[in-house]
Amino acid sequence: MRTFYLSVTLLTLAGGAAAQGRARIGPVVSTISIEDGSGSHSYSSFGGAFALLTGDDGELGLAVSRYSDLSSNTCSREMTFYGVESNYYPVGPKGIAPFASSALGLAHVLDQDAGLLGICSSGAATNQIGLGFGLGVRLNLGNSGAALLEGRFFQVPNSAIQALEGRANVSFSFGKPRKTELLNGTLGPAVGLLFPLSGPFEGRGPTFGVRFRRDTKKFTTLGLQIDYAPLRVRQGCSSDCEPYAILFAPGYEASYHPAWGRLYGELGFLLAGFPSVGTDRGIAQGAQGGLGADIFSGASLMWNVNARVLWLQRNSGQNSFMVQVGVGLSPKLEPPVVAGGGH
Repeated sequence: MRTFYLSVTLLTLAGGAAAQGRARIGPVVSTISIEDGSGSHSYSSFGGAFALLTGDDGELGLAVSRYSDLSSNTCSREMTFYGVESNYYPVGPKGIAPFASSALGLAHVLDQDAGLLGICSSGAATNQIGLGFGLGVRLNLGNSGAALLEGRFFQVPNSAIQALEGRANVSFSFGKPRKTELLNGTLGPAVGLLFPLSGPFEGRGPTFGVRFRRDTKKFTTLGLQIDYAPLRVRQGCSSDCEPYAILFAPGYEASYHPAWGRLYGELGFLLAGFPSVGTDRGIAQGAQGGLGADIFSGASLMWNVNARVLWLQRNSGQNSFMVQVGVGLSPKLEPPVVAGGGH
């Protein structure tokens, strides 16, 4: 499973880390919310980040965060996280720039359990893999600074840390950006419905999220959709049967461009983060694929309609298959132009 997490995150990280470009460095503060049997509890952390803009589409960096107290009782729970982090900017990192984030790193965790009579165990600190993904916005402060706000799902497997986290960073910026082979990008809101095919999960309400996409010069598109998904466990569940998940779905889209828009087929990985208490708490992994269309509307907008199959594997090993049918709206993108002026 750890190899799977590594593969998915490396796939979504922006390439070209060795190239020189514009960089930033500065402090990071966050508030992290963890649920347990006594409810939801919030804690603070502090740290720092150094990141390099690898092109006009992405940023790759290193961050260290210290969580000195993550315990809701008298037992100790603390963590230091050393992470490789990536921000994907579908419309570039200038001005007010939204981004999708992913992180993978080493978590040094001390997590004591409360036993009989409230006596804490003498657990030793362990080193584990930590994984995060989410959404954010970057505000450039002239040529010498940037401020970032981000919300993400964060997990350290084999620990009690499956959480939602809000982060803030103010950085000093320097250097020059480097262009990439990617063309224009866009993003916009998306809403969908989930229908069960087989397995334990079904939707108990619409999904709400953000859809990113960016064209390449080879008539393909890099896509990503992040959704909030309310679910219901419809089989073999006696408690905590209505979890919600954060769906993180990067995909590769092969496209055809008629005059009215774009037809595409998509295939990619799928991660689902479950921050609430229950059997599914943590991350379920799988894959997703389907068909969709972007339909031009006027001079500046386009609608998206799509249907895709989602496969998730639970912590218990059970497989769940669902169909997600969705619609979205975003600024219009023209198809890439090839030599000779054709599309």
